[in-house]
Amino acid sequence: FKHMFLIMKIGVALTSFVLALHVHVVAAFNAHTSAARGNSELFSSGGNGGDTPIFSRREWISAITVAGSIAPVIMLGSQAAKAAPPLTAEVADNFSARAERALRLKPRKVLRPKMNLDFAVLLMRSSYNAVDALDIVPMDQFQRDFFLIRQAEYQPYADSLGPGTMTQGDLADPNYFDFISFAQYATISREIVNPPAVFEEQQPVEVEDGEPQQFVNVVVRRDPSLTNNILSQKHSELVGNSILDKLNEKFGDTASCIPKIEPGSRPDAAKVLEAIKQVTNLFLVSGFALEGSAAILKEGQSEKDAAGTQFCISVTSPSTLWSGQALKSKKPSVTNDFMLKTIRALLSRAGYAVVDSSVNYVNNQEISSFSII
Repeated sequence: FKHMFLIMKIGVALTSFVLALHVHVVAAFNAHTSAARGNSELFSSGGNGGDTPIFSRREWISAITVAGSIAPVIMLGSQAAKAAPPLTAEVADNFSARAERALRLKPRKVLRPKMNLDFAVLLMRSSYNAVDALDIVPMDQFQRDFFLIRQAEYQPYADSLGPGTMTQGDLADPNYFDFISFAQYATISREIVNPPAVFEEQQPVEVEDGEPQQFVNVVVRRDPSLTNNILSQKHSELVGNSILDKLNEKFGDTASCIPKIEPGSRPDAAKVLEAIKQVTNLFLVSGFALEGSAAILKEGQSEKDAAGTQFCISVTSPSTLWSGQALKSKKPSVTNDFMLKTIRALLSRAGYAVVDSSVNYVNNQEISSFSII
C-alpha cells in the first residue's frame, strides 16, 4: 500500500503539470489521423481512414502515464526497477539545467515552411519507436522523463521566440517541432547511455470503463547482441531506415521516387548523388526546410565505384535549426540529424558505409558532409 499511495501522489503531481502545460505530444502524434487538421495524407498510416494504430505495443503507455494519471492507479506486483535514474521536476529545472539553458543559443525568428504533419509525426514516431525497439529504458519512465524535460524547457523557449510566433502542440509548426524534437532527443540521449540489459517495465492492463487503471510489471530483456557501445549507432540506423521505408512507400511508384539502387550494387558517384538529391527534395516537399541542395565535394579515386567520394548536403532554415545546435552543444550520443540518418540508410543498402560525417550550422543553414567507403 505504501508503494500504491506513492504512485498515486506522483500521478497527482504529474496531473498538475499537465494542466499547467496544456499540451501532450502524444495528442499531437494521434492528431495526424484526424482530417480535422486539413493536412495531406501523404504520410498517413494506411487505407482504413486513418484508424490504423501507428504506435508499437508499448507506445500507448504514454497516454496513461501522463494524461491517465488523473485517474486512480493500482499497482500489481513489486516496484519496477529502473534503467537510467528517473528524472524529477527538481533536476529538470535545477541550477545546472538553468545555467545550461542560459548559455544555450536562443531560437531565431526565421522564415520556415509549415511541415507536412504526417511527415513531422513520422520523424517523432521513428525516433520513439527506435527507443522502444532497443529496450534501453522502461517506456513508462521514458514518457515521464520526456514530459518533465519539455515541461521545464517550454516556457524559456517560448519566451525567446516571443508571443504569437508558435502554436503550442502543433507538430506542423516548425517552431514547435524544433522545440519538441529537442526535448525528445535530450531525453533519448539521457536514457541511452550505459543502460542495463534487463529491467522491469510497467505495462497497463485492460480494465472496464470507469475502473481504476491497473499496471503489471513485465521483465524486459534486451537482445544480447545490442551491447551498450553500439546503441547510439543502432538507434540512428532504425530511425533512418524507418524514414527511408516510408519515403519509398509513398513515392516509390511516382515520378518523385528515389532512384532505384540494387542492394549492395555500389553504383558510381553520379548515381549516388542523384539518389541523395532526391531524398533532399522529398524532405523539402514535406516542409522540412525552405530550400536545399546536394553536391560532390571531392571525387573518389576508385575506378570501380564511388568509394572515397565526399558529399555535402545543405538545407536552409530546417525545422531542426535550433534543436540541432542546442543538442550539439550538449555533446549527446544521438542527435536529430534526420536527413543524414536517412541518407546513411540509403547508402548502407547500396553497399556503402558513411564515414567522417559531420553536421554544422552557418547562419540559417544546416550543412552535412560525409564520405563513403
